Amino acid sequence: MSGNKTHRKTKELIIYLAGKLAVKDNYGGTLLNKALYFIDNVSYLKTGLPVSELTYIKQEFGPTPAPSLFLSIRDQLVLNGEAEIAEVEYFGRIQKKLVAKREADLKFFTAAEIALVDSILFSVQDWTGIQASDISHKFPAWQAAENKEPLPFFTFLLSAKDPSEEDIKWALSQIDGISDP
Repeated sequence: MSGNKTHRKTKELIIYLAGKLAVKDNYGGTLLNKALYFIDNVSYLKTGLPVSELTYIKQEFGPTPAPSLFLSIRDQLVLNGEAEIAEVEYFGRIQKKLVAKREADLKFFTAAEIALVDSILFSVQDWTGIQASDISHKFPAWQAAENKEPLPFFTFLLSAKDPSEEDIKWALSQIDGISDP
């Protein structure tokens, strides 16, 4: 995979996050997973596209990148010496954290993508793994999905709130505006 440019942007995003989060005592695999999830979903909401090429699935402790691609990229980064997995004690438990051994190559990102990534990182950087999991469990898409089921990006829009009268009027106006084929 090292010569595979298809996943280069995703690799660089992982390196970027691992570099930024490594200085935080609370940083571990769970926080990296949740940061990726929120970055890709918020990007999808704002632009129609995620930042990375990752897909996400329901796992017991919340949404995570689908292991097949994520673990392949992570393992390749470690094998190539671009990152390492450090084991550190955090509140009596061993925490595994991916640590970047180089700077991320930002040429694969737009300025708007980096601004979005930094904004999400600022929001989540102080969460513990438990807090990140608890927050991700509040999303209706995760609650409704079966274990290991994919969580398509549009499901991030799902809400547990009932629609307001204004929402219903808007939806009906959109339906009325659709012409029959």
